[in-house]
Amino acid sequence: MGNLGIVHVHVIGCVLAIGAAAAAADSVCNKGYRDTSAAERATMVRILDAVRPALPAAPQGWVIVNDDPPSVPGGLCMDYERKPWSYGYSRTYRRTDKNDEIDRATRAAADLMQADMVKKQPRLDAIMARNQALSKQQVALIEKGQMERALALNEQLASLQDEYRKVADEGDARLRGEAMMIEAMRDIEFSVSVRVNPWGESPAAADTTAVTVTGNPVAAYRWNSRREDSRQGGAVVVYGRWRATASGSLGLVAHGHVPANAVHGISVHVDADEERLDSVIAAIDFNALERLLPP
Repeated sequence: MGNLGIVHVHVIGCVLAIGAAAAAADSVCNKGYRDTSAAERATMVRILDAVRPALPAAPQGWVIVNDDPPSVPGGLCMDYERKPWSYGYSRTYRRTDKNDEIDRATRAAADLMQADMVKKQPRLDAIMARNQALSKQQVALIEKGQMERALALNEQLASLQDEYRKVADEGDARLRGEAMMIEAMRDIEFSVSVRVNPWGESPAAADTTAVTVTGNPVAAYRWNSRREDSRQGGAVVVYGRWRATASGSLGLVAHGHVPANAVHGISVHVDADEERLDSVIAAIDFNALERLLPP
C-alpha cells in the first residue's frame, strides 16, 4: 500500500552445549582450555546413543527432519571441568500431510485481502491524488522560497496520511486472513530436546499444569500457548538431584562419585501444538532416560 510522503526541512539437529563454557561465555577462563579425550567423548556419545531411541518415532503423516549422529564437546574451560558437563540431543518433526491445506489457506487469505483492497482502491486513489496535488503545491512554494507557507501544508499532508491509513486498515479482512493462516500453520512441527546435565532449569510457574510421567521426576509440567498468534505449547520434565537456588530456579546437584562427563541430571523439553503436546509426552520413554542416572 505504501505511505504518503510529507516534506520536512524514523539443533535442530544434534544440539550440544559445553555447559561450563556456555555459562561463562563472557568471563575469563583462568586455567585455560583443553581438548576432551577420546575416552571422555566416547562416554558422552554412548549416553546420547542411549537417549536417541527414547525419543518418539514420527507419527503417521510426519517425518523426522533431523536425526544426525550425536556430537559432543571437543574442548572445555578447565575452570569448570569438575562441574557436570552439559550436552544433549534434539529432534525436530515436521508434518507432511497438511501441505495442500496450507496452500489452500494461503490462496484463500490472499484472495480475501485482495478483494478487500479492490473495494477500497477508489477511495485510496482519491486520497493519493489529493496528496500528490498538495505535495506539488508544497514543492512549488519551496522553489519560490516561501518556506513558511510550504511547511504549513505539512499538517494537511499528515491528515491525508492518517486518512489513507484508516481506509487501508478498516474492516477485518486482514485479521481474518491472518487467522486463516495461523489455523492452517498450526500443528505442523514439534521438537523434543534432551539435555544432559543442564546447570539450571525453571520450576513450574503459575500458568503451568502438572503432567504425569513414569519414574520419579523432580518436576514435570506443561503449558499452553503464551502467544496470541500461536498455539504452540511446551513441557519440561526433570530427573536427578536438584536444589532450589536463590533466584528461584532449580540448580543441578552433582554426584561426587560420578565423572563430570557422565549423567548427573536430565531434563526433557517438548515444544508442540497444545493439542498434540500430551501425545508427544506419552510417546517419550522416560524410563529409559531415568535409567541413565547414577544409582
